[in-house]
Amino acid sequence: MKTRYLVIHGTAANSEEAIKLCGDALYKAGIVEKNFGVLCAQREKDFPTGLPTEIPTAIPHVKDEGITQNAICLLKLNCPVTFKRLDDDTEEVKTDMIFNLAIKDANEHLAVLQKMMAFLNDPEVLLKCKKLSNKETEAYLQEKLGS
Repeated sequence: MKTRYLVIHGTAANSEEAIKLCGDALYKAGIVEKNFGVLCAQREKDFPTGLPTEIPTAIPHVKDEGITQNAICLLKLNCPVTFKRLDDDTEEVKTDMIFNLAIKDANEHLAVLQKMMAFLNDPEVLLKCKKLSNKETEAYLQEKLGS
């Protein structure tokens, strides 16, 4: 199934607001049901997704029946917010780049996560994502991550 990429800009007071911004964008694009952002934010409390990579990011996600197609929404924040770390929830990372995953098929979910981890460990591609316009970033993500 082809993955759709959305790129948005925004401001959030905290990680929960940031996740909900992504959820709203995915909902408006007709990809998820209205409560997707809330479900991702709830999951984040129990299973944090902050990545302590060279350029910290977060990859909130949730398995949900309401996902109509695979999509990744990249939120570029004006100011960083704090996420608890994926590998150690007593530690935190500050990030201004949130990649909210909406993956329909449970089997594909793991493959997408593995591809994302390799992508997010490359500071050069993240710096490029920060510099490009939203449309250019969507095309770049398609090129780098594919479908």
